[in-house]
Amino acid sequence: MNLELLDSHSALFILSAQSASASAESMLDNTQSLGITGLVFFLTFWGLISFVKGSTKARIEQRNYSVQGDPADLARQTAAHFLGRSFAINREADKRPGVVTFEGMVAPSTALAALLVFCLAIGLSGLVIILDLVLPEQYQSPLWWNIVWLSGLVAPWYWNGAKRVEQVKLMIEENSETEKGMNTIFIKGHRDELLEFEQALGYKRNEPAEE
Repeated sequence: MNLELLDSHSALFILSAQSASASAESMLDNTQSLGITGLVFFLTFWGLISFVKGSTKARIEQRNYSVQGDPADLARQTAAHFLGRSFAINREADKRPGVVTFEGMVAPSTALAALLVFCLAIGLSGLVIILDLVLPEQYQSPLWWNIVWLSGLVAPWYWNGAKRVEQVKLMIEENSETEKGMNTIFIKGHRDELLEFEQALGYKRNEPAEE
């Protein structure tokens, strides 16, 4: 009788140990999974913040193009392009010979403002979900979802930061007689404006020389 009771207790002990071991392994797997999820979210959210901050920065680049034709005709052509895009010539901005400065007001993009609000709302929603997973039960609350409303603040922030005066500097250099009729156009301005310049006039930029 005692032997049967001992065997029964041993079996219960083994089952309890196996159950505890399975629970520990499950808890460890959940912790590791939660850690990986948190790390991926942190990196993604950091990238989102960088994207939002970069939306108001002027990405200034300098490019040059080899173009054949009369320099005076090229000057009129490029001036007509920028004047047609609501730029104006500022003769006081740069006194260097041959350098022409065009100035224009950059208008904020409604589509980009809406995109920023949407992306930030998604990011903050993910933050609330992560908080719901990692915080103790007594701190969990549906009130955390009110954080998502903060995404609406990015629209006026972007609108104020994106509205600015933009400059494009341009110079046409006539090359030596060995390349008669070939000129080099040097231009410096916002990346988007330079891309529009290339597409409108059909210019292909010169690739930078390899060092």
